[in-house]
Amino acid sequence: MSGLVRIALYLWFCLAWLPAAAAHGAGPLPLDDGDGPIDAWPAIRMLADPSRALSIEDVQRRGAEFSEPQVRRNNFGPRRDAIWLRVPLEVTSRTPRWVLEVDYPPLNRIDAYLVTDGRVVRQATMGSSLRADDRPMRSRSHAVALELPAGSHEIYLRVESTTAIVVPIRLHKADGFVGYESGRLLLQGLMFGFTITLLVTSVVNGVSLRDKVFAQYALMLVGVSMFFLSFSGLGHQFLWQDQSGMLSKTSPWGALLALTGASLFVVGALDMPRRSPWLARGLNAVAAAGATSFVASLFGLLDYPQTALAATVLGPIPIILALYESVRQARQGSRIARFMVLGWGAYTVGALAMAAMLRGFLPVDFLTQHLFQFSSLIEMFAWMRVLAIRIEDIRRDAERIAAEKSALVSLAHTDALTGLPNRRGLAEALEAALPGARAESPLALYLLDLDGFKAVNDRLGHDAGDELLVQVAKRLRAVLRGSDLVARLGGDEFVVMLPGVASEANAMTVGQKMLDAFKEPFVVAGQSCRVGLTIGFALAPNDGQDAAHLLRRADAAMYAGKQGGRQCIRRGGASVGLAAG
Repeated sequence: MSGLVRIALYLWFCLAWLPAAAAHGAGPLPLDDGDGPIDAWPAIRMLADPSRALSIEDVQRRGAEFSEPQVRRNNFGPRRDAIWLRVPLEVTSRTPRWVLEVDYPPLNRIDAYLVTDGRVVRQATMGSSLRADDRPMRSRSHAVALELPAGSHEIYLRVESTTAIVVPIRLHKADGFVGYESGRLLLQGLMFGFTITLLVTSVVNGVSLRDKVFAQYALMLVGVSMFFLSFSGLGHQFLWQDQSGMLSKTSPWGALLALTGASLFVVGALDMPRRSPWLARGLNAVAAAGATSFVASLFGLLDYPQTALAATVLGPIPIILALYESVRQARQGSRIARFMVLGWGAYTVGALAMAAMLRGFLPVDFLTQHLFQFSSLIEMFAWMRVLAIRIEDIRRDAERIAAEKSALVSLAHTDALTGLPNRRGLAEALEAALPGARAESPLALYLLDLDGFKAVNDRLGHDAGDELLVQVAKRLRAVLRGSDLVARLGGDEFVVMLPGVASEANAMTVGQKMLDAFKEPFVVAGQSCRVGLTIGFALAPNDGQDAAHLLRRADAAMYAGKQGGRQCIRRGGASVGLAAG
């Protein structure tokens, strides 16, 4: 098992055995003219309500039964019963307008009572089960405005929820609450903006690169966004009125979609079907189970507890399998795996903290409430780097394929012995050059045949003949311009293409230059030998406008030169008859 998994399990063990919270302070909670929110936890006392039937009058009569909570700070964990919380206040502030906030959006129902001199002077109901417009304040968290003149007061809260009862309770001056909550909204907005940017980027890259790994990453981001929209309260505040019925399942739906996308993403990004087929099958099975649970819940076959149970049971499996494989591949030098370890490591810490908080094992403060969200951002950063590396790999593969294709094309168009263009290469070059040939600036096409090559080949052998052909190619290139083309048709026949010659006389001059270059002997296999040239040429468009016709005229002129004594140059104009066929 990997070191990170051991650390995660050790962290879980430690969290499970943390001692309960330290003792509270005594006395009422002072509300003075100081700045900033005031944490109510030091003054909170609680009373369990297993029957869920106690009224405000009942709990006021049983005031002596309220006791100090023996739980982690602000965290009562999962409970089937309802609980009552009492917060005594001593107000010395000159500002009577305050806001009571319970900063845990998933809580289903909170009944708040303000008691002054034993009388209920304000009552409000909050919670995710209410329509957004029916809540006292349409805010991300549960909040209600209170009038608190100087003196002694008591706040009673009845809390029940199908999720964990997490109650970070704060009191804000009314004008301070706006600024405080604006900062929280700005932070959440930045996080969601970053997530949406990653989502759009992954979709665009997936479409342009046609790589399904980007779509899997996008599915994970959709799931993460759904979870945090619901968990943070932003969805209920801005997007939908009700957080009940089907919409109550938004959080577990997001978790199921996220683990489905993440499982598939890990399989693709780490190339697990090839490198770890058994783990790939396991993660694909988790993805299939997650997708099946999502669809079943969507069609009402699973209720909220069953959907949440499916997400809870399936959630740790991709973490363990992906961490194990990431660490294994990272040790083998995989760059992608290293960032996977970072991403999954951060996600593991956040997920364990979230699970520990929901089970009541962790105190609740800003860090523990948002650790999972922050760790998910680190994970997304790491996985964007994974996708960037994948883009680099795709680009390199494309460049390699293009180079291989270019090499194959070059091989198909190049003479293997001399490195000159072959018949295909010549045809391609002529096809590109002939449309630009003009009568005032014609293209000259020469057909060259070696005189005396067969005798050298027979006397010195085929290897020497091949060496001679290579030297012939070099000598022809040496006497021509860089823009001119030399090609080998096969055997001892060569073709030279000169675009933009000034005239027939100029073409004859170049041909003579090639003839003169062969007056010097060649040294082949340690022996001196002489070969000459017989050249026929044609001009385009004067003698023809297509390659086949020009080559036939040049061939006819070269053949006439052979019959006329060799080692000469002839033009294949209209006066030269074309050979049949």
